[in-house]
This record gives sequence, structure tokens and C-alpha cells, in this order.
Amino acid sequence: MKKIEIKISGNPISAYPGETIVHALWAAGMAESVQTGCAGGVCGACTVTLRYADGRPGGTELACMKPVEEGMEIFPCPVEPDKPVEPVANANGLTLQSIFPTVNRCTKCGSCTTACPMSIPVMDSVMRMQEGCFDKVTEDFTTCIHCGLCRFVCEDKVKPHSMGLWIRRSLGKSQAELKIDVKNSERVEKEWQYLLVEGKQERIQRAKNFRESGGLPE
Repeated sequence: MKKIEIKISGNPISAYPGETIVHALWAAGMAESVQTGCAGGVCGACTVTLRYADGRPGGTELACMKPVEEGMEIFPCPVEPDKPVEPVANANGLTLQSIFPTVNRCTKCGSCTTACPMSIPVMDSVMRMQEGCFDKVTEDFTTCIHCGLCRFVCEDKVKPHSMGLWIRRSLGKSQAELKIDVKNSERVEKEWQYLLVEGKQERIQRAKNFRESGGLPE
């Protein structure tokens, strides 16, 4: 198959039509050009922005899912990791503002919403954070893959993804609020021990068996 040319941060490389950006970079010995995690479109680590040779509007994509095209230009979106913030029980708007004072910097430009690859209404959710409407925020960020693009494009360094994740974790600390059933905690622990066995192939086989049977082997 005839190869095509693409560019990564201005550097030309050859790639096979139809293969993903990540696979093209791996084959070219440039694996370090983008972060990778799940390589399946879930974790968001490999987020990139694109420019097309034919003038089509570019945008943000996941390199592990996006096929290459002739003349495509790829720009990684490096986002420095944030230090994890411990969730708290009974979180409210004042607690959020004390931990994340950046929540009040939002200028409502909408760049975060435009950049989100999961179509989350990020800017609107930041407004809900300011109002303390946390139940709705948890719904907004259910599909968040924590790629950091909303933070990457924000001139005011608001960090919506970090705040959304903190809110979800904080609400999750109260089992009573979410009506989590802990009666079967012993069974759940046994299931995790069964699924997290050492050895990649054995884990895959056990996961397959568990999915097909719906539970632990008899």
C-alpha cells in the first residue's frame, strides 16, 4: 500500500492511509510525541489538534481513534498533570471556591465547551459550580475522559475538568446520599480479587468468562 505524508508538530513522517495517528507515530519511532493510556478512546491522554491540507476546519481528536489523511498536520496538546485534591463529604459551593478559587475566573468565552471531545456543556457546568448545583455538575461530567482540553484552551486557567472530577468524588463519599448498597461488599471484593489476578492473558480470559457468565465461576 502506498504511504502518505503527515506532519507532527511540523515534522513530516510517512503513514499508511487509514491507520490511526497513534499507530503512525509508533511505526515512525515517535511514540513519545503523544501520551497514550488506554489506546481505545476512553482515557483522553492522546488528545491532539488537527489541521487539514484541504482547508477544512480542524479541531480536537483522540490520536488513538483518528485515521490519518494525506497532508494532515498534528499538534499534541500537552497538559501538565494536576496534583490530586482529596474529596470531602458534604461539599458545597463555598468549599469548592476555597479549594478551587479559579472557579470564579470564568469569563464565559465558551472555548472549553467547543474544545470538549465528549460534548460536555463545560462552560454552563462551571456556572452551575458557582451556584453550588453539584447534582447537575455530576451529570455533566459523567462522560469526562479527563483529557484536559478545557484547561488547555482556557486563558483564565479555570480547570473545569479537575473541579468536575472533585465534585463527583466528593458526592460519592456519602454512600447514604447515593443509596449505595454495601450489603454485598464481601462478594464484590471477591470479584475484584478474581479479576485482578496477575498475568495479562489470564486477566483477559477471566474478564471474558466473568462477562459471559455474569459472575464468579462455581
